[in-house]
Amino acid sequence: MKQFFKSAIKILLIFVILTVNFQTAYSSNYDELQAQINTKKELLEQLEAEEAKYNEELSKTQATKGTLSTELKKIKANLDNLNFKIKVTNTQIETLTLEIDKLGLETRNTEQEIDFKKEIMAKNIRNLYEQDHSGTLIAMFLKNDSLSDTMLDVENMINFGKGIEEALLELQMLKEDLKNQKIETEAKKKSMQAAQVNLSSQKKIVSVVQNEKTDLLNQTKSQEKNYQNLLSEIEKNRMDIEAEMSRLEEALKAEIDPNLLPKGEKGILQQPVKGIISQGYGITAASKYFYSKGNYKTIAHNGVDFAASVGTTVYAAEDGEVIAVGNQDKYCYRRGFGKFIVIKHNNNLTTLYAHLSLQLVKVGDTIKRGEAIGYVGNTGFSTGPHLHFSVYFGPTFRMSSISTCGLTPIGGTVNPMSYI
Repeated sequence: MKQFFKSAIKILLIFVILTVNFQTAYSSNYDELQAQINTKKELLEQLEAEEAKYNEELSKTQATKGTLSTELKKIKANLDNLNFKIKVTNTQIETLTLEIDKLGLETRNTEQEIDFKKEIMAKNIRNLYEQDHSGTLIAMFLKNDSLSDTMLDVENMINFGKGIEEALLELQMLKEDLKNQKIETEAKKKSMQAAQVNLSSQKKIVSVVQNEKTDLLNQTKSQEKNYQNLLSEIEKNRMDIEAEMSRLEEALKAEIDPNLLPKGEKGILQQPVKGIISQGYGITAASKYFYSKGNYKTIAHNGVDFAASVGTTVYAAEDGEVIAVGNQDKYCYRRGFGKFIVIKHNNNLTTLYAHLSLQLVKVGDTIKRGEAIGYVGNTGFSTGPHLHFSVYFGPTFRMSSISTCGLTPIGGTVNPMSYI
């Protein structure tokens, strides 16, 4: 019996030595990765604080009066902001890479620890089984000089069995740790994939904005007079377009059936972008102002505007199918919704996302709530970067041909804030 316990102790000692050596190397690598992650996180915090100031300065730039010089300054500010976003995204990717490496290290450590413990337990259980099937108790009585020695061996055997039971519980806990580590790794990999899509998209948007600058300079021949003439032409045509849209949408509002609309509960739709509301739905202070100045042909605003910088991610407000993707700047420059996306949902609502800089989806795509679909821009008729978000009673929505602006999204609108 004593030989059995000596064998078990020897196996445990080998395990302890191997574990100590492995843990020393693991701890060193782990601590190094954690230090790098902490440094990157501190940098991200600094960048986030800097981004808030950046956005404040950007807002001031966008509010300046419409001259060619100020328009070029706005474009430069948008490009600077985009390059800053690229810097942030690169830092996020570097941080995620380190975190995934750290999780990989933790996972390998846990897997090896599980393998070690399984091996030790298997050997000890085999020894215990062999002892138990060779008349252990009788043998102990015969070979021990006293009953007390026999009782001590029995107690050691019971304690050893308890030790195996505790090791089994520890093994279960290690397996649960491994499961959680793998789940966290998958989540980090998804975040990495999203960050890489963001980085690629932000670089594309930089190219788009640079092309917009080139187009503007070509159209105006870099002359202020030409720019003002362009603005006048845009404004005249835009007001005609808006008047026509308003007539069509007012008629379609009469077709809204309140019984078929979802009950006005918050959370039916999620807010499509991280940003503040710069203009609400219906008759607002801004819509009254623009109406009084002749900028709007109707006093009511048919959606909600969320102010956000160019390149800010836009998300689907609910599950649905993409039924329209377009760019009105191709056929009525700066007069309509610019780049837009329309998604039809299964609750009789249809949502419009307008003035985008880049679209990530195409007609026919099935979209999940919260999925990235595009990025905030300044396309179409827009006084500054923002997302225009309209919610239609689905059965009234259509792409209608507007006389100087081609196919345009229209429908009977409802207040988006009743559902967000």
